[in-house]
Amino acid sequence: MEYSEIVLDLIKRVMSLEEKVAHLESELNETEQTESNLESKITRNSSRKYAIENLVKNNPDFLVEKGNRASKADIIFTKQENEITYMLKAKFYHSKSFHDFPSGWHTVKKDDILNEDIHLFIFNIEYHQQFYTFLFSRMEIMKFILDKLKDQNNLYHFYFHINENKVMEVRDKEKDASKYLENWILPSLLLK
Repeated sequence: MEYSEIVLDLIKRVMSLEEKVAHLESELNETEQTESNLESKITRNSSRKYAIENLVKNNPDFLVEKGNRASKADIIFTKQENEITYMLKAKFYHSKSFHDFPSGWHTVKKDDILNEDIHLFIFNIEYHQQFYTFLFSRMEIMKFILDKLKDQNNLYHFYFHINENKVMEVRDKEKDASKYLENWILPSLLLK
């Protein structure tokens, strides 16, 4: 009888260990999924990297780089031609879509729009890990805001959305924004 008690005790211990291992494996799987989700999280930097890659691809004559505070630009384009260096500066805005269609909310300072050193305005919207990018020249955005309202802080608010094959900016009134969507060659057009 002593052996049967020992065997029963061993079986209980093995079953307890199996439950603990199953629980630890479950926790490990959850941790791995969380880490995987964090790795695939879209940030402003990854959004800007996507934009820079497409700008490089569509504007091969330019060196396209991430800007910095000293340059007062988010993206910088440089082009060498006949010993002359041309430079364009862009402001970059990133937004995530929280609707069941691609949409993004962006805020732009009036001073940035009036700043003659800024040549491009790039609005990137992330929706289900896909990007939708709107590109405006400074002159285009100045025309675009003619009938927009600014708030008491001299900020313009843009709300772009793509829904039912319509590409619109709808913050103050509905405006067609389709010609600005994926207009990747705009930097090259500005220096023609």
